[in-house]
This record gives sequence, structure tokens and C-alpha cells, in this order.
Amino acid sequence: MKRILIGFMALALSGQGWSQDSLSTHLTYDLMSEASVGSGDYTAFYLAANRHHTLGTRANTTSLRGVLHVEHPLGNNWLLSAGVDGIASVHADHRAYLQQCYVNLSYQSFHLEIGCRELPQVLRDNLLSTGSFTKGTNAKPIPQVRLGTNGFWTVPFTREWVQINFDFGYGKFLDSDYHEAASYIDGRLASAYVKDALFHQKHLYIRSNPEKPLFVTVGIEHAVQFGGTSYLLDHDELRVKKESAGLKAFWNVILPLGDSNYYEHDNSWEDWIFGNHLGSMTCQIGWNITPQHQLQAYLDNPFEDGSGIRKGNGWDGTRGLQYSNRASGRQTLRGAVFEYVQTTNQCGPLHWDGGDQPEPIRSQITDYVTGNDNYYNHGIYGSYVHYGMTPGNPLITSPIYNKDGRATYIDNRIKAWHLGVNGEVTDRLSYLVKGSYREGWGTYAFPLSEKHHSFDALFQADYVDGPWCLSGAFAFDKGNIYGDCATFYFKIGYHGKIL
Repeated sequence: MKRILIGFMALALSGQGWSQDSLSTHLTYDLMSEASVGSGDYTAFYLAANRHHTLGTRANTTSLRGVLHVEHPLGNNWLLSAGVDGIASVHADHRAYLQQCYVNLSYQSFHLEIGCRELPQVLRDNLLSTGSFTKGTNAKPIPQVRLGTNGFWTVPFTREWVQINFDFGYGKFLDSDYHEAASYIDGRLASAYVKDALFHQKHLYIRSNPEKPLFVTVGIEHAVQFGGTSYLLDHDELRVKKESAGLKAFWNVILPLGDSNYYEHDNSWEDWIFGNHLGSMTCQIGWNITPQHQLQAYLDNPFEDGSGIRKGNGWDGTRGLQYSNRASGRQTLRGAVFEYVQTTNQCGPLHWDGGDQPEPIRSQITDYVTGNDNYYNHGIYGSYVHYGMTPGNPLITSPIYNKDGRATYIDNRIKAWHLGVNGEVTDRLSYLVKGSYREGWGTYAFPLSEKHHSFDALFQADYVDGPWCLSGAFAFDKGNIYGDCATFYFKIGYHGKIL
């Protein structure tokens, strides 16, 4: 993947079009330095959450970051862009690494992209929301090949009433070493994991004209882990298996389907559904109170299989109310979000499928119960995680916080209440305030002996003066999830232009 990406960048950026019209090329850079210092075992939650895992979770860290971005129009509505982003850190989760490296070719409202890139959420407020269940902003970007739209595309011949936003891609997890290290305790395999797992993701959102007084958005996000080499204990014996990763596997994971005759095979329960699937469905209604003020209400429903898609998970999901102030100039209140997140039901505590069992049990017990969805965990792939952080909603505590180091989610049955607001104090000074209170009961298989709880808050100010940006923040946690943490955060950044 890296060789292909570098070759594509070199070929594209050194081509004939580049030399003929260098004046139309835009080459910019960003230099940033940030540091966190405080008390407690970790950097306070909201300084690490929903930031693409750049600052890290360890307490008292500092980093230097450099970003180079280039755009070159190719004519006839074609645009070529590329970016490279490197971070060097001290006492962080990672020391030095490429955070982003990508090439993007766009034509009008569509694009083809290769590489890893920090992607914003399509519907949720990236500053104020707790994030999506499936495709959030909490983990490092996963390298992939993507095809999609640039924002919402208005469907022709609908009189501008219908717009869609879609993304479709395949990629690869690069954190095999993390999974291997996190799955062994005292030299013994403690949880299943997969090395060199592949990744598939997509989303489709359909909305009516957002300029009308009322508009509606519906859609779905879907992510899959598949392929790779699986390691698990089968009757106390280590079993290693190469999972399917051929062209047929790429096709089979587009929808959560499996082998209809899976119960006739050895290790049949693996073929019931190919890969580890999860996703979320969204229903959202918006009201343009005035051209400048907008109010939206939404429900995101998570699913791990068909029972969740059928809404067998009760009240599970994210219910939110979002206010947006789109007026120009300084606005004391630019936006506000309130969310209630619940994941306690998971379609009930029991799951039974006779096809998962050998004969004669399969024929003797024919009852069928779909439940115990065990959000983000999986019997083969271990968990939906990237370098220890959940790619979804961070309120479900990421495995990187596990005291024993295991890469599984030990507390995915939660209830949480969240509020976030932001605005401008002056033309150059803005603020961000958000906080959450959450409670957790562990998992159905391993309930907690004591309820987890935490109150987490962030107070941040950003000052922008020309190319310079200064940020300062204070965040704290209070509870028994992350402990009592208090962190001061400082950042200085410079945006420059070469061409």
C-alpha cells in the first residue's frame, strides 16, 4: 500500500500538467506543537477523545506535528490533491508515525482516494457531539481505497429535492502487533485476535433539500473486519486459521451474509456471517427556524446483526438535539448539542442458535434466541479497535484503558448524558465547553461487581491571529473509569503557504 501510494503521488505531482500551470497549484503547510500536563493516570478524557488519537491517553505528553498539503487543478472540473502528516511525540501512545498520507482525485462532486486520512463525520458536529457508533473520529485513520461524494450531491431530475452522500472503501488494519501483545497474559492467549485483518466500510445518507423549512435525513453506516490470520483457543488448544481474503471475500462482506449451510461444516459458527459486521442506522429531522438558525433532532440506532437492524435492542442508540447558528460574524452561541446514549439492551442477554452446536444438541434444542450482541466485541476478531481506541463512540471505554492490557471491551453496557456548546467571544477568540456523565455495567457475560461511573468535562479557548493559532484548555475526569484526572493543554500552530 505504501509503495503504491508514494508512486501514485510522484507520478501525479510530476506530470505534464504540473509544469504547465504551476501558478494554479496551491501548496500549504501546518506546523503545530502541543503539550498536556496534569495529575492522574491519564490525559483527561476529552483531550484524547474524538481527536483521531493524536494527543494520546498517557498523562504528561508533548508532540510536534507537521502537515504538507497540495492541490492542483487538472482542468474540466478535475482536481488532484495530496497530503502528508507526521507526528513525533514524547511519553505518548506512539513516538513517531505518519498520521496521514493520501492522494485524492476529484471530479465535480465525486472522488477517488488512496491512503489514510482523518475524515470528519458526515452528520454529527465534530466539535460538540460524542460521535458516531460506527465511523467516528476517535481512532487513527485506517489506510484504504475510497470512492465517494464530496459532501452531499444533488440527484439530477429531482428538482433539488433529493441529495445523497455516500462513501465506499476497502483497507487494512496496521495494528497487528498491538493485537498480538494485548491478547496474551502471562504468556497464555487470553482473548481471540486476528493479524493483518482487512477492513471494509461504507455509508449512504439520503436527505431532502436542507434549505426548505423542514428536511429529513435517513441513512446507514456499515463497517467490517475480515480476512487475516485468526488466533483463538479451541478446547484449550491454540488454533490458527487463515481467514478468506480473496476476491470472493471482498464481495461477500458488502452485505452481512454468510453460508446458508454453515452448520454442515467444521467450525461452522465462523461461516454463519463472513467477518465481523457492525453499523448504525440514522433518522434525523431538521427545522430551519430562520435562514441563520437551525434545529435538528436525531436517532442513531446501533446494530451488530439482524436483531439490531430490526430494532430488537430496545432503547439502545444515541438520541440527540443539535442547534446551529449559521449567522456571519461573531456569535456568542455558535452551536449546542445534547445527547443521550444508551447501549444496555443489546437485544437481551441470551443468544442461542442450534446451528452453532454439534449433533445431537443441534437437533434436540431447536429454539432460536438472538441477543447478547456484545457491542464492539467479536468471537474471532476480538474487537473493533484500532491501536487501542474505538473507531466509534468513545463513551464505550476503549480497550487502551484496560488495566490488564487486553484488546477487548469490558464495559459496553452504558448510559450517558452529554452537553456541548461553542461560540465566539471576539472576532479572534472562540470557546468550546462540553461534558458527559456516564454509567456502565460491564458486559452481559462479565458484569461489573461495582457500577462504573465518570463525569468528564472540557473547557477550551482558541485564539486565531492571521496564520497563528493558540489554544489552551483544561479538562478533568471524576469517577472510577479513568480515575480522578486533571489536565492542562497548550497548543501553538502556524499555517503557511508555499505556492
